[in-house]
Amino acid sequence: MSHSMIPMKKVQQAFSHAVLRRDCRCVARSFEPCGGSLECSHFFTQGSSPALMFYPANARAQCRRHHWEHHCRKDGFYRRWLEMNDPEELEWMERARSRFIRYTDDLKSRIIELCEDDRLDLVAELVRKELGE
Repeated sequence: MSHSMIPMKKVQQAFSHAVLRRDCRCVARSFEPCGGSLECSHFFTQGSSPALMFYPANARAQCRRHHWEHHCRKDGFYRRWLEMNDPEELEWMERARSRFIRYTDDLKSRIIELCEDDRLDLVAELVRKELGE
């Protein structure tokens, strides 16, 4: 049995930093003032939808306050935000969220490389390819 040499945490960090560079500000937010540092926020959580963990349309920069609100609010704010700003991606993510990706070291290495080059468009293509799209 082979053991993974590239920790998922390293891939997550590269992806998060690329998302923060892409967005540069708290993107998905309510009208309240922002508060706290920027963080990478996933619409479909990494635990509930691991296939979408590194799918760029599933992640947005949010300040700490709005990130927390996103996970605590029951009114569907983030869903409505995605419906207004990226309805095609939301529809695709709804269909793909229960699928599975085997994150080999080769795949993790490629994701890190693309994220470091700020090529989230190619990360999206790679994830779709891995999911058979």
